[in-house]
Amino acid sequence: MSRVSMFGIAVAAISLLATNSSAEPTVAELSGVLRTATDFRMRVQAALVLGASKDTVAVAALCDGLSDTNSTVRASAAAALGRLRMQTGLECLERQELREQNQSVKTQIEQAVLDIDQANTPSRAPDGSTYWYVVVAPSINKSTRSVKDVDRVVQAAVRQVLLANPRVALAPIRETVEEGRAIVSQHGIRGYMLQPTVEAFEYGGGSLSVSLRLTMLSYPDQTLQGDFSSRLTQSGTPREDRASENELIKSAAVRTTDSFLDVVQTSRR
Repeated sequence: MSRVSMFGIAVAAISLLATNSSAEPTVAELSGVLRTATDFRMRVQAALVLGASKDTVAVAALCDGLSDTNSTVRASAAAALGRLRMQTGLECLERQELREQNQSVKTQIEQAVLDIDQANTPSRAPDGSTYWYVVVAPSINKSTRSVKDVDRVVQAAVRQVLLANPRVALAPIRETVEEGRAIVSQHGIRGYMLQPTVEAFEYGGGSLSVSLRLTMLSYPDQTLQGDFSSRLTQSGTPREDRASENELIKSAAVRTTDSFLDVVQTSRR
């Protein structure tokens, strides 16, 4: 759906809400409108206003809105969840993304997921104490789980280790190479890109094994500098266990990131 058409619907719906209430509607009232109003334009506007509310209570109603029979309402609910940028909205967005048939709505859902991930993924700009500027690329995922699901675990673990080192500046997600090149040049610091790869999970003999490789590249030129690998095994895991997979992914990501930092710190001495 185009921004122009969405704006037109929103304007019309604002008028409808204004005629039905003389005061600012509460989050509870807007949630009720989104769930029960017969006019889809009122449901659209309720979703958009909820998205601007900054209230965690709005997430539940907007998640319900993703299942609305009207595609414009579903797209509005997705856009509103993206605007709220609350991680609690991710699960329903990703669930609806799998079953959504309307491509415009699906595109809006994908954008909302990116907006939430970006808002909740930590970064750090360079300053006078920075030695290295690091970009963490999206994970290559060879497991049967979704790329976004696995990458979220990897990104959180790798970034936590990097941010613990005050000499590391960490690029935000979706930074362009041109933007990164300008930052590295402006601050006169060395840039690196880390490319995580998660191999297929191995279940057998009552155990789970997870392998993760972290490829080290120069940045922004992206020439290969080295690889760091970690393979971890947990016993007592005879069947698929997502929580155990996540813990092993995190541990492997921490180990390989520590190895990267050891190398760059040694090379500076």
